Amino acid sequence: MGFRWTILGVVLSACLTLTPAYANSHGGPAAATQHARAPKATGKPTTTGKPTSGTTSGSTSTSTSSQLNPIAGKISSKPQLEAKITAMLPKDMTLNQASMGFKNQGQFIAALHVSRNLGCDCFKQLQTDMTKKNMSLGQAIQDVKKTANSTVEAHRAETEANDDVKSATTSATSTSTGKNNKKKTTTHGGGNQ
Repeated sequence: MGFRWTILGVVLSACLTLTPAYANSHGGPAAATQHARAPKATGKPTTTGKPTSGTTSGSTSTSTSSQLNPIAGKISSKPQLEAKITAMLPKDMTLNQASMGFKNQGQFIAALHVSRNLGCDCFKQLQTDMTKKNMSLGQAIQDVKKTANSTVEAHRAETEANDDVKSATTSATSTSTGKNNKKKTTTHGGGNQ
């Protein structure tokens, strides 16, 4: 009788051990053997925009420690715009940190311009006013610098932000258009016309 119980115990152990693996391979639930899966690729940039100090075979690797917010991702996808915006950031902030919480790219870039135009180190206060206190750009300007003409400053900054975005888009388009124009000129006889 003891031999039967031993065989039955071995068979039962085998069944319990193999059932989750079998179920998992056939699409059934197998909670006991679920492994951590790699995150799905979303097509969004995951870099912080700042290179790390480590290098691999001569190339600089980029940190992938955090997901970029949508505004930072959009700006990072346009190298000329990213360079211009990064130059305006407060020294202790990344693009991702600075753009966090803003409703859109234009609002964020306009706040950077206001900070620069007013000649104050007030971007963080503008960011707090606009993202946490839900103030408009004009209200935030008034809060930061009481003597400023908030309407004029807001309009100026919004115009500069629009120009930044347009110039980044236009320069990318004109570069490709310029290449096409050269091909047409060469194809049609070059300078002999």
